[in-house]
Amino acid sequence: MKIAILGWGSLIWQPKDLAFNKNFGWKPDGPILPIEFARISNDGRLTLVITEKGTEVTTLYTLSNYHDLDEAILNLAVREGSDKSYIGYYDKNNATFFSTNLNIKSNIEKWIEQTDFDAVIWTDLPEKLESKDPLEYLKSLTGNKSALAEEYIRRTPIQIKTALRTKIEEELNWKPIE
Repeated sequence: MKIAILGWGSLIWQPKDLAFNKNFGWKPDGPILPIEFARISNDGRLTLVITEKGTEVTTLYTLSNYHDLDEAILNLAVREGSDKSYIGYYDKNNATFFSTNLNIKSNIEKWIEQTDFDAVIWTDLPEKLESKDPLEYLKSLTGNKSALAEEYIRRTPIQIKTALRTKIEEELNWKPIE
């Protein structure tokens, strides 16, 4: 199997042990998905997730070194520090789709049909804001948590231009790092 891995955040600049083809790199023309900074991670960063409230953006993708879908899913789950149930996938060969975000299925199908990939996987973590205003949350951070949050937002690929990112750039001056 030829398996694509979708990305839009730290997976791209901080892949850690993700087994992907470094020669293939990250391509900028993945499927269009509703993405937003809508999850507070364990280290305090405000991270990107697929959400119905997200901005439709073109994601990035790379080629997994694995040719078995279960192995590729496990590898991404380990990289994300999550359970395999938080990894979405679409297997084109048998039209199997798994995601908590059912509204993205047609975009995933449309994109993969235009490629030679057999399957695609992505991080499928839910929103986690705990009723906090994201911008006010970022303004309240101090020390290392603030630095980590700023780095995550500034290093996010420029094409992931969400509504909240625009506000963050305007109010906090956290402009993208090329």
